[in-house]
Amino acid sequence: MSEDESSESSSETDYEILGLPARPGRPLKVAIAGGGVGGLTAALCMLKKGFDVTVYEKTSAFARFGGPIQFASNALSVLKEIDERLFQRVMQKFTFTGTRACGIKDGLRSDGSFRMTQDSLDYLWNPDAPADWFVKFPLKECADLFGLPYTGVIDRPDLQEILLDECKQMKQDFIQNGNPVIGYTNNGKGKGVTVNLADGTQQQADVLVGSDGIWSAVRACMYGEEIKKSSPDLLERQGCKYSGYTVFAGETILKTPDYYETGYKVYIGPQRYFVTSDVGDGRIQWYAFFALPPGSKKAPSGWGGSERTDQLEPGENLVDYIKSLHEGWSDEIMTVLDSTPPDSVEQRDLYDRYPEILRGWTDGNVCLMGDAVHAMMPNLGQGKWPLLLQLQP
Repeated sequence: MSEDESSESSSETDYEILGLPARPGRPLKVAIAGGGVGGLTAALCMLKKGFDVTVYEKTSAFARFGGPIQFASNALSVLKEIDERLFQRVMQKFTFTGTRACGIKDGLRSDGSFRMTQDSLDYLWNPDAPADWFVKFPLKECADLFGLPYTGVIDRPDLQEILLDECKQMKQDFIQNGNPVIGYTNNGKGKGVTVNLADGTQQQADVLVGSDGIWSAVRACMYGEEIKKSSPDLLERQGCKYSGYTVFAGETILKTPDYYETGYKVYIGPQRYFVTSDVGDGRIQWYAFFALPPGSKKAPSGWGGSERTDQLEPGENLVDYIKSLHEGWSDEIMTVLDSTPPDSVEQRDLYDRYPEILRGWTDGNVCLMGDAVHAMMPNLGQGKWPLLLQLQP
């Protein structure tokens, strides 16, 4: 065999090995940065494929914090395809919203009675016509048409506990807490990646998956960013642009006249909108979006299970502040806010990312997924579930 033929044969063998879910004598070793919903779901998918998976999570231990999150029909169908048992366990903790009326309401002219008007457009020319509902979304009809599960919500802690348990049944020590990924070095095609951890140690893996959120350390290393570095005006932060909106969130227990008929409602008006959703056990979760400058900080932030910060002015009643920003709006919003404990309110500024057209989501043996590369605004109603579509078998 000539030298050229030998080299070509060796190259073909290398590519065959690179395409396999294992290396000679061992399974493929995968490191995942971030133990959130995305990282845990990715870990479960890969463990089921027989990979040797380790998740590196920055929190020292998992605790029951973080509010409900939505599963749209498309995400649920992917979850069902990933693992039927996982899907059934999620259903046991699930609250369906897509089987009821969901849609957009007039934030200023809804009359405060929580009534269920028909989807007539005569309010456009008839000043006496009720203008409560602009449109109702056919979530149930679309799910039925395509044979998909119905949209709904599950508490983040319940979902995380299910995912942790499912993963631990396949690898008990799959997750390492309190030692996040801070960077990496590619070792060349087929030679894996060196993963740098916060405690100064390094680990070797065949593949590194960056699922560490919008302020991703893996993305910072890949694109040459500085983690959480902001521009002086706060309009840019680690390659992300300020969306123009800040959002407050809270939760209350309240039975409204339309409680059993509605899933979620979006009240819209000039430069703000207010969202309510049934999240199970009699609870209503709400979000108040305001077109305010970045850094208009009022409330604590413990969003998505992150560490809760302190309130800027401890004596300020945050519910009263939010009501003042809704002056002249529907009494339906005021009813929800009045029943909310002020100390439960949280806030965060919303940042978004431009689409990555000129840069890829991979760098050698490293890839990005979820909010680390395609963070989305919450008004799209998808949350983390585009990430699940990345994992679709």
